[in-house]
Amino acid sequence: MATRIARKRGDVFLRADFSDLGGYNQVGRALRDLVRKGYLIRIGLGLYARASLSSFDGKPLPVKGLSTLREAIQRLGAEVVPTRFELAYNSGQSDQVPTGRVVAIRGKRIRRQIGYDGFVLMFERATAPRRGRQPPKANRRAVKATAAPITVREALRPIWEADRYPIRSNEDRRHAVALEEEARDHAAPAVASPDDLPEFVGWLNELMDRKLPDDRRDAIMEALYTLFDPSGSDEETVSISYMA
Repeated sequence: MATRIARKRGDVFLRADFSDLGGYNQVGRALRDLVRKGYLIRIGLGLYARASLSSFDGKPLPVKGLSTLREAIQRLGAEVVPTRFELAYNSGQSDQVPTGRVVAIRGKRIRRQIGYDGFVLMFERATAPRRGRQPPKANRRAVKATAAPITVREALRPIWEADRYPIRSNEDRRHAVALEEEARDHAAPAVASPDDLPEFVGWLNELMDRKLPDDRRDAIMEALYTLFDPSGSDEETVSISYMA
């Protein structure tokens, strides 16, 4: 894996880039080992970047800083374009220097967090949304009233969708929490189906536990991103082994 990374031209790697080298758990362990050794840095769920040590504090950082994060966005299938702040600054309409924390994207929506060392990108759509448009409100009461048996896969997907809801403000955070609560209610009547992989039940039971440790939740969510959004697409083509 280290040899392949050294030979690749880009600086951003997806877990799927190494799927031919071993099973899901094997690839995950190898990536975590490369992160511990400082060869890679994790910049998002299933996203890794080539790393170099900071001359200031010795911490591993992406070799090209913010440019690496923009490359990650492109690897997920979105196009990076100038933000409205950058356009205003470049045209002389504003003297406020853009920080680079906000990135405008066109095409595919990016919902997973991308960043490092406490620095997380925020996204804006290149096409402005309609004025007065509000995000749909979570309707937990309706979910309870119409609850019917669903497969475990169908229960896991809303939990994953709630996790990838874009957070740009406190209002977005509150809405994401409401979506997660709705997803929990939606998952209550779930039953295992012959089409569900054996590990799905274990994942769902753990995610329903409000005391689940963050690192374990992150590991399960990373598996769900690989399942429902491999390589930034919507194709469900990845077979996953249970993570003990």
